[in-house]
Amino acid sequence: MKLLKDAIAIGKKAVIADLHFGLVPFYDKELLEKVLRLAERFETLIIAGDLKHLRKKSPVTEFLTKISEITETLIIRGNHDVGINGYRAIKLGKYGIFHGHSMPDENVMESEKLIFAHAHPSVFIPSEVGGYKERAFLSGEIEYLGAKKEVLVLPAFNELCSSTAVNLERPAGFMFRKFNYHEWNAILPDGTILSLRSISKR
Repeated sequence: MKLLKDAIAIGKKAVIADLHFGLVPFYDKELLEKVLRLAERFETLIIAGDLKHLRKKSPVTEFLTKISEITETLIIRGNHDVGINGYRAIKLGKYGIFHGHSMPDENVMESEKLIFAHAHPSVFIPSEVGGYKERAFLSGEIEYLGAKKEVLVLPAFNELCSSTAVNLERPAGFMFRKFNYHEWNAILPDGTILSLRSISKR
């Protein structure tokens, strides 16, 4: 598995999440092109939830038509994806991939490595003028049914999505209620690794 700027690669498959088409209409065309450029590099594109933004007009039909001409696309339904056909979760070898708003099936949670989204993670970085938020992956370990598992949380692929500064507040999703994430790391788009323990204000 390889981390890209706001996606991951598992062999010839790419995984992204939280596109939220329709959230900011003027950005939809640029977002569409961004996804297509990524898809051209892989045999399969997995979208781990929230392809569209609920109750917003979006170019999802156009996107699905264009993406089907480029690569195989697997969609995992997120909490915004009403009316979209897709999977509840996907098991890909040792990886279990789901959106993160609700518990996936037990066989997915039993995967060695868990990949999910929904939380739109970022970290707050102080600066001379107050500070700013930087989107980030979260990487850590949990124990589930007596077995240790690696977890990776995807940042929102849509750069205009609101985000949760995980060093200041608890992210959304059942995983953050069920497990202690304060020992995890945040990985910034440039590859910088930050320990949440060292940067959190609790």
